[in-house]
Amino acid sequence: MIGKTLGNRYVILEEIGGGGMAVVYKARCNLLNRIVAIKVLRPEYSNDENFVMRFRREAQAAASLSHPNIVNIYDVGQEDGIYYIVMEYVEGRTLKELIREEAPLAPSRVIEVAKQICDALECAHKNKIVHRDIKPHNIIITPEGRVKVTDFGIARAATGSTITNTGGLLGSAHYLSPEQARGGYVDERSDIYSLGVLLYEALTGRVPFDGDSPVAVALKHIQEEPKPISQLVPGFPPALEQIVMKCISKSPDERFQKASDLKRELARAEKDIEVLNFRPSELEKTMVIDSFEEPVLKRKEKEPKKRPNFLRGLAIGLALVLLFAAFSYLGMVIARRYFYVPEVTVPNVVGYGEEEAIEILQDKGLKAEVVDRIFSEEPAGQVIDQTPKGGTVVKINHPPIELVVSKGPRTQGVPNLVGLTEQDAINLIESNKFKVGNKKEEYSDEYPEGIVIDQTPREGIQVPEGTQISYVVSLGPREKKINTPLLIGKDLEEAKKELENNNLKLGKVDFKSSEASKDTVIDQDPKPGAEVEEGSSVNLVVSSGPPEVKRARLSILLPAEPEKFTVRIEVSDDLGTREVYKNKHKPEDSPLLVPIEGRGSVKVRIWIDDELWSEETL
Repeated sequence: MIGKTLGNRYVILEEIGGGGMAVVYKARCNLLNRIVAIKVLRPEYSNDENFVMRFRREAQAAASLSHPNIVNIYDVGQEDGIYYIVMEYVEGRTLKELIREEAPLAPSRVIEVAKQICDALECAHKNKIVHRDIKPHNIIITPEGRVKVTDFGIARAATGSTITNTGGLLGSAHYLSPEQARGGYVDERSDIYSLGVLLYEALTGRVPFDGDSPVAVALKHIQEEPKPISQLVPGFPPALEQIVMKCISKSPDERFQKASDLKRELARAEKDIEVLNFRPSELEKTMVIDSFEEPVLKRKEKEPKKRPNFLRGLAIGLALVLLFAAFSYLGMVIARRYFYVPEVTVPNVVGYGEEEAIEILQDKGLKAEVVDRIFSEEPAGQVIDQTPKGGTVVKINHPPIELVVSKGPRTQGVPNLVGLTEQDAINLIESNKFKVGNKKEEYSDEYPEGIVIDQTPREGIQVPEGTQISYVVSLGPREKKINTPLLIGKDLEEAKKELENNNLKLGKVDFKSSEASKDTVIDQDPKPGAEVEEGSSVNLVVSSGPPEVKRARLSILLPAEPEKFTVRIEVSDDLGTREVYKNKHKPEDSPLLVPIEGRGSVKVRIWIDDELWSEETL
């Protein structure tokens, strides 16, 4: 690829990176004389027509995003089976490189990066674009500290394709939301989850879930709870830990609902961290307590004889106290060992299938019991409620978690709408707890106007409540179309009979002088052969006979200047406008005598050298 020119303008200079889906090159745009980054799809994706179609659509949508924290997309193209996108070239390191070299990062530094990522996501989410692949590899940090989020739109295109590059998928699997891992509905909150995993890794130096394969990691996202950060980093700020753990909640409803909400909470936690002046590196230091010597009491020479007895009694008392404390501690240990019941956080299984939900609860050491099955909009067999709710902390020997399972939507037969008026049909649809669907209108020779003539679904079919029922309403019989007969050249009375024979009406009749015989049709509207409805009117123009002939002999006084000029005479009458005389003359030719003839209303215009000299009416 090095040295190749794409789109007649992008010259590939060097390879600068790559991932499971594409290889990234540094290139020069000859048209604008600037350096750009070009992401070229790997061959296994270029040959997938469905993926390419989604890739182009999503990349073009992402190109509409304009934000300081988003890598701009300049162009999308294809050439010789090579599919590529042209992006802004950004100098800097990825957040993944930074984590590998310096993790765990200082909370204040992570918060600053996270806030800029939130700004980028807020812009994308307002434009109805979900990133779907937020991970440290897609976060670039410039030398000035500016955060740039890249690969918008590409992850969405990849969701429908088989990812064969195991390493690439494994990298993304660490940051998948549970709903992505299950192949479920994905929205803005999935990006919040992935951002939470990113924060967890930056703050601890490790991802919350790891495994030998992408499938193993994905299952952990669905089933397991992450280890609290404070267990990995002692003394970690509780407020920041709470924010990160909320981001990676299993249920989307329990996460931050908007990137702006997350940014606001990060800003609050940042102030608390500045007050505490917390640094991860301080946790690695071991506190050293200097050794000390217990001072030695010197016996006084004149010590009373009762002193030794007092010290012996004090020592015996202290020994008894210590012995009691030891037995008390031992009792507590034994009691804790044999009588303490560990606690567990109840996972949220709403939205899972019945068997999967029970298995998830059993993996946590909890029992489950289906206490009710009810009709609902959710698919049959899906858990729609639970008691206690997800996130509740209970003892491991808690009574079975009560589950309510959907029986699916309630179904009933579709009523017959054919033959009803439109309003009666609508009332019947709604009274049977269905929804009014689309309405169409068609001509019908069988049903009068306003009557329902067809419906979808058909009568009697069992469908869920709330199903839309569409219907077709009659426009009445379709009016027949005929071709207008040829009436020009016929006598007016003959034309009238022709119209009657064709179920047409005589419209407006205008008389106009012409060379045709009197009462002869000389024009019609619509024209002969035009398609019209039965009963339409046809307008006629009828000859009033040849116009009267008028003759005259014009005497034209010519101008004294110039020495030569052209005289032109134009006549306008019932036959139209025409030139009847044109010749060159001198002033001494005056007066000029010219015979004129016209029909009907006659106007005469005299021109001398293209200038109107006079105008007369005969």
